[in-house]
Amino acid sequence: MFSVGQKVWHRRGQRSGTVVECDGDRVYIAQDNGVEVDFRASDLTATPPGGGDAAPVARPLMERGEIDRSAHGGANAVAPVKILTARDITPEHLKVLDSVPVRTMQAIAAVYERRLGARKFSTLDPAAKLNAIADITALPYRTMREYVGRPGELGLAMGKGLADRGKQDAPRTGI
Repeated sequence: MFSVGQKVWHRRGQRSGTVVECDGDRVYIAQDNGVEVDFRASDLTATPPGGGDAAPVARPLMERGEIDRSAHGGANAVAPVKILTARDITPEHLKVLDSVPVRTMQAIAAVYERRLGARKFSTLDPAAKLNAIADITALPYRTMREYVGRPGELGLAMGKGLADRGKQDAPRTGI
């Protein structure tokens, strides 16, 4: 079993955090972004996935029609994604876009605009915004669609990807 304060990882590499409570077979962890989640003890391990010291970093591959899911599904798990075009946009897509909380959208825009040569996020059409959101948060559109009308839950789901992106973009310092 795990002890309070111990660093643990989900066996599929989807989440990691510090144990805050153990209740029978349930282990409650606080992720680095502050969100608390719970898992069955059998779904967690005290060893980082891949045997490294840090969680794997997702690389944006939207340009090639893929997203690297190594941070979410194993060392070589790459899932193809459909890149939306302006012709694909339906009222459902607009509802999903409207469900993204304002502060989450601002954080996504800031990450997007920091990219070398990126234009203003606000000038993008809905298809390009949804593609950028999926890339930055590592949350596919079909998952976003499940949260329509529940912006708080959608913001939490996107927060993990944003937190991981923040770690990836943070300057590395050695001591």
